[in-house]
Amino acid sequence: MLNLIDSPPNDPLELAEQCLALATAVIKINEASVKESLQFILHEKMEALFQALYHTEGSV
Repeated sequence: MLNLIDSPPNDPLELAEQCLALATAVIKINEASVKESLQFILHEKMEALFQALYHTEGSV
């Protein structure tokens, strides 16, 4: 069966790239419902990025 939900990436660089792509989409999209959905996803990705950076920094 096709798994449409990927596991969250652990690589901070990949998360940062996803955040930039989502932020760009939020800025350019005018439809309110789509913008709200993207903002929610962006918030989740940013939390994951901060956790990945904190975890990486704490293990050094």
